[in-house]
Amino acid sequence: MFLMKISWLGIVSSIMCYSKLNVRILSVLISLEGLMLSLLLFFYSTVCFLGYDMHYFLVLLTFAACEAALALSLLVSIIRLRSNDYIPSFSSLNF
Repeated sequence: MFLMKISWLGIVSSIMCYSKLNVRILSVLISLEGLMLSLLLFFYSTVCFLGYDMHYFLVLLTFAACEAALALSLLVSIIRLRSNDYIPSFSSLNF
């Protein structure tokens, strides 16, 4: 139950950071990664509490790692293309 409470705290704080710190893409990606880690912790505590098998947790952990790698590669390509990562600079008129 303690892990569930901590994971809820992480989920709420990462959603607050996502809604407040949306100036740079890097801060958005870090808050989304924090949300994913909090969801992983919540899922792990739920699986341990109910006594289910850990296969689903490993699948979700694999998807989280793939999501982080994809986000980092997109961030690098955006910085190379635009030379900054400010969200307000993304407009269809700038292309």
